Amino acid sequence: GSAQAEPQNPTIDSKVIARAQASDQQAFKAIYTQYQTQIFNYIYRFIGSAEDARDMTQDTFLKAYLALPKTSDDLRVGAWLYRIATNVCLDELRHRKLVKWQPWGAFISVFHPSQVAPDSPEKQAISAENTEEVQLILDKMYPRYRMALILREYHDLSYDEIAEVLNTTRPVVKSLLFRAREEFRQAYANAEHQPGRAKG
Repeated sequence: GSAQAEPQNPTIDSKVIARAQASDQQAFKAIYTQYQTQIFNYIYRFIGSAEDARDMTQDTFLKAYLALPKTSDDLRVGAWLYRIATNVCLDELRHRKLVKWQPWGAFISVFHPSQVAPDSPEKQAISAENTEEVQLILDKMYPRYRMALILREYHDLSYDEIAEVLNTTRPVVKSLLFRAREEFRQAYANAEHQPGRAKG
């Protein structure tokens, strides 16, 4: 199993969102149809297992369905769904005890404010070699780095949208992406120089 092609449908309009907030199942189905592939791809690239990603995508939309009536009128449904999916992924990681969870405040404190991400994304490596190697590098990255990079490179979210998904600020997102790209570059370069690696 692998990531699926994403449908380029027009975005869901505010009337459909309002109906979904009033528990209209057809309206919710329209939102699900619009976003399910993007959300599945995001979770799949984060978790690395298609089977787990399918379950977690269902979990994300169930949580969304239950939470929708409590959301505000100006809901930005795309960023909101990514945020729910992000929390589902982090809960899964905590459950697996794969990460020793750091308080977000302590994590932010390691950044120096002068670091600004040059927007020279790792799209080349990611698009040229959409392979297990890239997935292996992503799997080893700190979860917040991984999320920021996936949202930016695979899903083309803006800094502001990523800040909304990760519930943080634009400068922190810039720092996250700066660190994530450095880490990705180093890991990718190291993989390139492994003896015995097949040259394709």
